[in-house]
Amino acid sequence: MALQPSRSFFRARHAFRTVTPCLRTYATETTPSTPESFQVPKSQNTTPEPSLPRWSQTPAGMKAPMQLDHAKSPRNKVWSVNNDPAKLDEMYDRLLGPGGSRMLPEELKWLAVTHKSFDQGRRGFNDKLALMGRLTLVMEATKEIVSKAPLQGSRQADELGRVPFEHEQLASVDNLNVEGPKDVVGKEKLFGFASSMGLLDVVRWKPRLPRNLESSGVEVVLNGAVMAIVGAITLQHGSVVASNVVRERILARLPKNN
Repeated sequence: MALQPSRSFFRARHAFRTVTPCLRTYATETTPSTPESFQVPKSQNTTPEPSLPRWSQTPAGMKAPMQLDHAKSPRNKVWSVNNDPAKLDEMYDRLLGPGGSRMLPEELKWLAVTHKSFDQGRRGFNDKLALMGRLTLVMEATKEIVSKAPLQGSRQADELGRVPFEHEQLASVDNLNVEGPKDVVGKEKLFGFASSMGLLDVVRWKPRLPRNLESSGVEVVLNGAVMAIVGAITLQHGSVVASNVVRERILARLPKNN
């Protein structure tokens, strides 16, 4: 009697025939050449161009061949920003103290004072830094409130007559009932502080109406720049250094509540 091949042999051979066309389809011996119409011509100048920092120019890959944003009034397109590193360093020294301009690297110093309206956000903007700085400011403002002596009216009676746990170190926590972080680092106070530090002269943004900065949101822009500087210091040096900067260089200069 002749030996018959096992079923597993036929199944394996059938599976190999099924896979073979796929292997033949995708396997290539050589890489296809790029058509001449899609090839980028080689530059005649072989000397490498010096790389400029991103804050000083718009990335070439993000430039459109034609201008797409057109203002209703040509006057609304006229706006100039600071491009002098020395002027920016002077602001950082006023804000952070002597040597404050050396606390952050160059690119980060410019990024912290760049609003997303500047250059259509193509050179980066400070939104994420401002979020980090806002959390740091709120934390330090809260710590300052609870470090005060118990304020008048902070202790409120319980409606159900319950007696809470009392301790002398917890008495100041009730200060948050009458004073909050917004009362310490509110947008009005922070805007006045930013203006006194000369931040308006170095912040990079594009107002909607250059002749009416208030309606263009200058208060929000300067508040965001201060928070972004705090956020940059937090990420660069850690929370301990950022806490000292906020307490000594910002909170100490803000007007106190009566």
